Amino acid sequence: MKKVALFIALGLGAPFLIAATILPEWQQTLNTQLMKEENCEVNFLSNLKVGVVNGQESVRARAHCTDNRTFDVSRIGRDKPYKIEQCGTEAC
Repeated sequence: MKKVALFIALGLGAPFLIAATILPEWQQTLNTQLMKEENCEVNFLSNLKVGVVNGQESVRARAHCTDNRTFDVSRIGRDKPYKIEQCGTEAC
């Protein structure tokens, strides 16, 4: 009986776990662009600022790749690509 209850609990919770892993459009686009242009698999983002500038979506962040490289990224407007600048060893 406990196994059935656990199975049901996991089954009911699974859609919520899947929904929690869906990334916003801006982050999906950023991850795709970084992989394509810099061969960077994004590990995490820091210094993230998402907002609106002159009525357009604005995103600024520091992207940390799984290979320890970092990039400052920014974009104003959904129809434009991200501006990507690799951080140096001193500071970024």
